[in-house]
Amino acid sequence: MIVDIVLRRRAIFTGLRPFLNDDELLPAIGLWEREYAVQPVFALSGFIAKCCTRPALKAQRGQMLRAVVGAMELPEGQLLPDPGTQLGDEVPRAQRLASPSLSADDKTSMFAILLQAMLSLVEPALQGVIRNRLLQQLGKQKLEGLRQQALHDWLAGHSAMLTHSYSLDLLQLFINQAYVVMCEALGPVKADQLLAQAIRQAEIQGQPLSFRVHDLL
Repeated sequence: MIVDIVLRRRAIFTGLRPFLNDDELLPAIGLWEREYAVQPVFALSGFIAKCCTRPALKAQRGQMLRAVVGAMELPEGQLLPDPGTQLGDEVPRAQRLASPSLSADDKTSMFAILLQAMLSLVEPALQGVIRNRLLQQLGKQKLEGLRQQALHDWLAGHSAMLTHSYSLDLLQLFINQAYVVMCEALGPVKADQLLAQAIRQAEIQGQPLSFRVHDLL
């Protein structure tokens, strides 16, 4: 069981990511830090209950708790990046700007989970190469301004969440390009192994989503 607070925060973030809308996620992490970070593991049940502010979430309370507890057992390399640096300013901002329209659909959420898993399995230097390749591809696309900027910020690692939805063709292009960079840097055999590992991780984290990870390939 993870004891380091940063890793536990990443585990909470990883476990909740498939369930909460983008405008709910950072406030939930903030709640955990304020009230539950020093509490024992069994207190997570009360934390999850407070996160279930919608009927759909209440029906998934058991799944959410299992996902968070399961994330606590994951190796560090399988956790999503730490959202902690965004908590100071972004929690009140997220609350002020909360809007049901500012959330990604299931295919985009699954894409985010898969790409984050792929990035987590490679060294930081290669992560940067992958991000740069995807940003180059994004520059060739014709997207509406806000959607382009949101995707740019997320791909660059400046934003923890995707707040818009994107076409399947575009998402498939990005996954393919990330895989190509991995093949170029590591060779196809190692790249295939890492992709398979990332897919398994995404299948677990994306269970609540109504979209199959293999449809991104």
